[in-house]
Parts: sequence; C-alpha cells; structure tokens
Amino acid sequence: MICDVPKVAVTTWSSKGVILVGPTYRQYLNKALDAVKNKEVASIIGQPGMGKTTILKKVEESVYSFSITPFYLDLASKGEIEDEFWSKVSGDKIRSFVYPLLERDKKKYGYSFFKKLFGVSFRSYLDSLCGKMISDDDKLLRLYCLKYSRDFDGMLKFIEDFKSFDNIAILIDEVRETHITKIHRLINSGLNVSILIAIPTDSYSRINDLAIRRRLDESRISLDSLTSEDIKEIVEAYCKPLSEELFPIVLSLWKGRELNTVSSILQFVRSEVEKASKECGDSIHCLKEKIRTSYSLSNVEEDSKNLEKLIRDSLSSLSKEFNISYVHPRGKRIEVKGKSFVVGLFFISDNEAYIGLVKLYNNEVKAEDEDVKLLSYVSTVEHEKKEYSVRYRFIVTNSSSLEVPSTVNKLEFSTMEVVRVLQGDNEILEEKVRGFLKSITSQQGKSELAIT
Repeated sequence: MICDVPKVAVTTWSSKGVILVGPTYRQYLNKALDAVKNKEVASIIGQPGMGKTTILKKVEESVYSFSITPFYLDLASKGEIEDEFWSKVSGDKIRSFVYPLLERDKKKYGYSFFKKLFGVSFRSYLDSLCGKMISDDDKLLRLYCLKYSRDFDGMLKFIEDFKSFDNIAILIDEVRETHITKIHRLINSGLNVSILIAIPTDSYSRINDLAIRRRLDESRISLDSLTSEDIKEIVEAYCKPLSEELFPIVLSLWKGRELNTVSSILQFVRSEVEKASKECGDSIHCLKEKIRTSYSLSNVEEDSKNLEKLIRDSLSSLSKEFNISYVHPRGKRIEVKGKSFVVGLFFISDNEAYIGLVKLYNNEVKAEDEDVKLLSYVSTVEHEKKEYSVRYRFIVTNSSSLEVPSTVNKLEFSTMEVVRVLQGDNEILEEKVRGFLKSITSQQGKSELAIT
C-alpha cells in the first residue's frame, strides 16, 4: 500500500515506533514529560481514539533519556491495577539492575573468599539467600528476590524500594472509574514518584469524589480538539504522497464532525486509498486524480439541479413540522426589472412566499451573480392567480466568496457536504434544511438570516 496507515488505527501498549505529530500533540507531549520529570501527578483525558495511548507510549519511549524507568500499565479489561502491575514486572530485568549494586558490598551479605574458592558464585549465593528471612531494611536483596506479596500493598512496597535506587514513572492507560479508588491510594501513598494516567472522558465524568477530581485536574491534559495544522501533519505523516489531495477532504469532514478522532481520520484515509487503489493500483497520478474527483463536483449545473430537487423533497417531508402549506415541484420562472430568471426553490408558509436559488461552483467564483442580484428585487410571487409577498430570499451555495445583497440570505454547504448529499447522505441534507427552517422560525421579522 502506498500509504503507511495501520490496519488497526489505534495505538496499544504493544505498539512500537509510535507516530505523534502536530503542534497540539507536541505541546501535550512536552507537558506530560515536564510532569514526569518533576515527579508530578498528571492526567490525560479525552475521547477514545484521540491519542491518549499515543502520548503515553511516546512518554515511555522518551523518559529513558532522562534516566527514568517507566512502568507502563494497560488497564483495558483489567479489574485490578496490581494484577497488571505484577504482570509487567520482569524478575530478570529487576535482578540485572540490582545485581551490580549488591556486588559492590559482597561481604555485607556474608560472601567470603572461601565460598568463591569452592566455586560458589555470588549470584548462586544470592539465590540461596532468597529462601531465607530478609531484613526489612535490606531493600536491594528484597528487590533481587522479589520478596513481595502480589497485592496492592506489595506493589506499593516494591515501588518504594525500587525508587530508592532509580527514578521511576508510573504510566497508567485505560483507567476506568472502577480503578479510581486504588489510583487515589497510589497518588496519596507519599511515594514521590511521577504518575501519569490516561482516562476516557466518559469515565472521568462519572467520578463523583471531588478530592480525586482535584488531584486529577492539578496537571490535566485535555484532548478536546485538533487544529487544521495538526490534521495536515497527521495526514502527511501517514500518507505523504497523497496528502495534498486527502487533507482538504479530511479537514472538511472534521469540521462537519463526520470525523472526530485521530483514529477515525486514519481509518478514513486508509479506506479512501484502498478504494482508489482497486482501480489505479500503485499509479500515483491515477490515485491523485481518483481521490480528487471523488470529492469534487463533476458538473455544477447538473449538480445544482439535483441538489434543488433533493432540497425540495426535504422541504416536503418537513412541511407539517414547519407549517409549510406548499412546495413548488420544479423551478419557477419570475420576471423582475424587465428580466426573466428561474427561481429553483419556492415554498409557501403562513401565506407568505420563500424563494431561493442553488448556485454551486467548482473553483473560485466571481464576487457577484446576476441571478442573485435579480433575486434581491423580487417582492411578490404569483401562484395560482394569487399574489404572495416574499418574506425570505435565500441562496444555497458552496461558495464562501460569493457576495449576496443584504436582502438575500445565505445557506452554505461545503463542497464535501454537497458531494455527500448527492451520493445519498440524507442525514446531512435534513440537518441543513431543518437548521434553515428553524432559523426562519426563530428570526421572524428580521431582515437578515445567516446560516453556516
């Protein structure tokens, strides 16, 4: 595949070479690292798929350069924090760390020249000591022998011993409200070690203990939103060859809330590239063109007429809810200022007329449009031998640069939204039309109506 997007676009505790890009995430990472270096308690709070685990994994990779040993705990589907902790403690690694410290003071542990002379290695001698009673003051030997109960209190004792010889950080992922009581005990244990936890927003919202919330909020990192620069860097990091084509599409979907997490962005990118690759193979030129045209308008005049029809259908379906007595089934020709033009949308509510145009564009447009100017002059509409005064004039467009007179209101779709509606996304269409009608209802008597 031409783009390096993982099939599972979510970071897990076992992920290697984690990619973290974007100015917002670099800021989050630096804040998390500062908390770890300063032995603080910090929390990363955000929706699933927003990058909590990615930040934790990057912290885990980075703290070794600060001579800090991280303990990474993943509590997903785990009932107790101590069970996950002890599953991550490697006896071999602990002994490798502790052995050189013990070796410096062999005589203290009773290892004599004669034992060495008779072929008893110091390591074998230490192993024999593990079967005997160990003094409460002998932290090194207790670590070497891992003489701890495999429960929460044993975990606290181990951390207390280990931090006497090394700087450590406890990184806890996928914290749920069921873990909070013991997390609070860990925080209040007086161990003076850095503790960085990642907790989903919904779990955080269910924490009722104000004392715990205060501790979690002391150095809180909230993964609430991304900037356009973040999204651009994410797309470039995973799909550089096609980033120019994909970025505006992803950004539009993000602004429309159809994509709302980093993982959803990556899943979308992978899906689009795979779909285009079925026709294009590895041809970059073909892939670029396929992606670009799949989210652009092929024929603006035809697309405008199709969107008109869909809006009329939506107006009809919402007519009872918004007291619409009539929706014209086609464009209506109107004469004004000695000129004739077709109004694509015309409906009646409370014996008043609402008229509108649909004007779609593929590229930058001229600032003014003749039909829009004519629309602004229409004050009455004749229908079945009856004159209706015009209450609202509006234009439906995907152009933010098109200027409209003050008497004409703008209902703006993004090009992406238009394409999705034309492809059959009725949810976007209904949301737009419903929002438009609600605005009309709530702004009765106002001369201007702006919908974005």
